[in-house]
Amino acid sequence: MKKRGTLARGQVIDGTYEVLFYIGEGAFGEVYRVQHKYLGVQVFKLFKEDFEKSVDIEEISREARVLSKVTHPNVVRVFECNSFQLDAKTRHFLTMGFVSGETHTQLLARRINLSRAEAVNIMIDVLEGLDHVHSMEPPIIHRDINPDNILLSYDGVTPRGLLSDFGLAQPLDTDEHLPGAAGRYPYMAPECFWGTYILSSDVFSAGVTLYRAVTGIHPWQYEIEWEDTDPEDVVTEISRARKQAPRAASFHLEDEDDRLDEILFKAIERDLEKRYRNAGEFLAALKNWRDGVVEDLPKRLRDTTSSELPNKDYSAKSQGKGFDLIAGMHELKETLYQDIIRPLSEPELYKEYGVSPPNGMLLYGPPGCGKTYIAQKLAEEIGYHYIEVKPSDLASTYIHGTQEKIGKMFKEAAEKAPTLIFIDEVDAVLPNRDGRIDQHVSSEVNEFLAQMTNCADKGIFIVAATNRPENIDPAIMRTGRIDKVVYLSPPDVFARQEMLRLYLRNRPVDEDIDLTSLAGLMDGYVSSDIKFLVNEASRLALKDRVKISNAQFESVLKQHQPSISREQVRSYEKFRDKRTFSSED
Repeated sequence: MKKRGTLARGQVIDGTYEVLFYIGEGAFGEVYRVQHKYLGVQVFKLFKEDFEKSVDIEEISREARVLSKVTHPNVVRVFECNSFQLDAKTRHFLTMGFVSGETHTQLLARRINLSRAEAVNIMIDVLEGLDHVHSMEPPIIHRDINPDNILLSYDGVTPRGLLSDFGLAQPLDTDEHLPGAAGRYPYMAPECFWGTYILSSDVFSAGVTLYRAVTGIHPWQYEIEWEDTDPEDVVTEISRARKQAPRAASFHLEDEDDRLDEILFKAIERDLEKRYRNAGEFLAALKNWRDGVVEDLPKRLRDTTSSELPNKDYSAKSQGKGFDLIAGMHELKETLYQDIIRPLSEPELYKEYGVSPPNGMLLYGPPGCGKTYIAQKLAEEIGYHYIEVKPSDLASTYIHGTQEKIGKMFKEAAEKAPTLIFIDEVDAVLPNRDGRIDQHVSSEVNEFLAQMTNCADKGIFIVAATNRPENIDPAIMRTGRIDKVVYLSPPDVFARQEMLRLYLRNRPVDEDIDLTSLAGLMDGYVSSDIKFLVNEASRLALKDRVKISNAQFESVLKQHQPSISREQVRSYEKFRDKRTFSSED
């Protein structure tokens, strides 16, 4: 895969999409993460020129308009299919919702195969989305279900499967060869090679995908080099291999499961009369299997053997719902997942690669952006014991009393490990020793820094938060103390819209309320402001005994300005852009 795309970082498309970075290349186009002018982060797929020549772009555009109306938690949202001028040529693109996670292909590349329970749970998610579009009038057929087109969101307790890339798979033309597209052929139902796509064709592809996830291999073995073979020969080889009945999935595993084997056989049945007719039938069968087999398993289903699991139990988010309750902030969640959650949840894997687990993280930004809330939800997400520390908690009237409290706190954290220690107002707990502070305060800072150093080895992770990052002692940023620094900016319009939706949940809301326009009016308001605005709008609606609508919000907005000024935000952004930390002890 090439390392650079056609579009440059920072390039603006049609005055609407700013290219953030190049993600990679798929069978049909180059994929980028972009920032929409109003709607936040999206995925931008630039179609390859040879793909554009081989398909009916107008038909894809029509399907995109239909799909833009599909709203289901397990279907990646399609926003638009459009064109723009690039180097004096008309190029076409598709924009979709951004998912914080990875593709099913990437997961299988790491794991080879999944436990039956985990694979089935992901496929149930996918089939729920597929059943939704199969049930529409007229039904929508995906035509290209394979691991590349299944995205896994890590925003919740367990990976959630989402179906992506509807409509890009046109009927196969053996006179044309799309570079990179051959990998989808093993997932195609027999009738698809002759230009027939029906609901059951999607079931076949989903069945092959599930078989591959459970066993690590395809149901049929093909003696072919996919990328270098003529499409006609591909069809011939697939037809030859599929003349033989596939082995049961259990044949490739250590234990047997006749029920799931039969479900898979029916999903990948070559005879249309014997195959599940649509996603709903396949979904019902898998749910019955799940409810009968895995009802006692923990929610977080990670690896397949006990030797692969972390030593500690990271499964239970027993105190809450973790990231499920954080509205928006998808880039932050992805950063936390990639840089914090995965290393903490899979220490043995990272140890194998010689990568040390993170020791701590600093969250900084304006007041009211949710630093404390995020720390609490991070602890829930990874199942850590949680200790919250404020400056007043450590205060003592006795000499060395504060140092003793610090030592006692870290001792408790180690005994109850894995533990997340959240230090609020860390600028007051660990002030810069270059300033005018008393000797005993300097000693307390030294004690805290000593306890923090490499505390990850004891199963302790530090999250520090501040509204005044410039006042923190720079030694906190030394390697082995704080490894990650994250700026929490005021929420963008997309995050504000999600916050409104979250805060309005279970309240009497007018069906005509326009959250998009309200989010646009709340530019500069932080999360605590938005929660306040929702409560005030609710009070007004309650007073008049009416449902909550735009009218109440517009009235409240006239009376209440953002709690953070633009000058304050700019000062944080300046610190973000120019910050330097020393490595003093």
